[in-house]
Amino acid sequence: MNIGFIGLGIMGRPMAKHMVSAGHQLFVSDLNVEAVNELVSLGAKAATPKEIAENTEVIITMLPNGAIVKSVLTDGETSLIAHLNNNHFVIDMSSLTPDDSKYIGERVSSVGAKFADAPVSGGEPLAITGELAVMVGCHEEDFDYIKETIAPMSKSVIRVGDIGSGSLVKLANQIIVNTNIVALSEAVVLGKKFDIDLEAMFEAIRYGLAGSAVMEAKFPKMIAEDYQPGGTLNINVKDLKNVVSTCDNNNITLPVVSMVKEMYKSEVSLGNGMNDHSGIIKYIERINGLEG
Repeated sequence: MNIGFIGLGIMGRPMAKHMVSAGHQLFVSDLNVEAVNELVSLGAKAATPKEIAENTEVIITMLPNGAIVKSVLTDGETSLIAHLNNNHFVIDMSSLTPDDSKYIGERVSSVGAKFADAPVSGGEPLAITGELAVMVGCHEEDFDYIKETIAPMSKSVIRVGDIGSGSLVKLANQIIVNTNIVALSEAVVLGKKFDIDLEAMFEAIRYGLAGSAVMEAKFPKMIAEDYQPGGTLNINVKDLKNVVSTCDNNNITLPVVSMVKEMYKSEVSLGNGMNDHSGIIKYIERINGLEG
């Protein structure tokens, strides 16, 4: 299958590699020339958005935020919508607000193309292994096609409702992930304050009720003070802002996530936005006098 892939960042690059490995002819586009060249070396073809539309039937976008997705797909001077028709299926795997996904879906549908919002969870590690969890918002009759198309990148692909639903469930996912990381950070700081062996602490609690995928992924990074990103603080503060704006627009009060968002914003404001989101422990350490 000829597939366009726009967005070769921390997540998009390994995802695109899996599509090439699965035998698809990939047409790729990104501002990062080095990322494009790496995919070309694996068999992909570099292309402009217009060339992508002319040569593919499926177009996947994996971009940083809703404004950029709109610029690329619908609202920019050189956006893809001018070149889309009823032969195209656009699958946006970025993390947007439900309103953004619905808007983009309506605009794409207006020219006859199909659209799905299909954000992912798992961060860079699962993007690399091709085991991402994908939550899909689409028309029911389109789901099997989507699932088959993105199978090389994913372990779990679940339809959660119509267009916009994937983005909503991703926001719910981010609430759970990021509040868990803050709770884990507080637990680790408690252990540090009492000079507990953190490796032993991890082993003692990981198989009990407190154990989680978040703990397995992030506790070792906190012990090692390794904040190379799987998912950056910058990306996650954007997601938390999307959660809060969605809540504000719908008269929903979620006090815990609002507080967590402010913690993330504080750490980003200190220039640590490219740290892994497990690096939020630095905020908890700082307010407890443990900053190194």
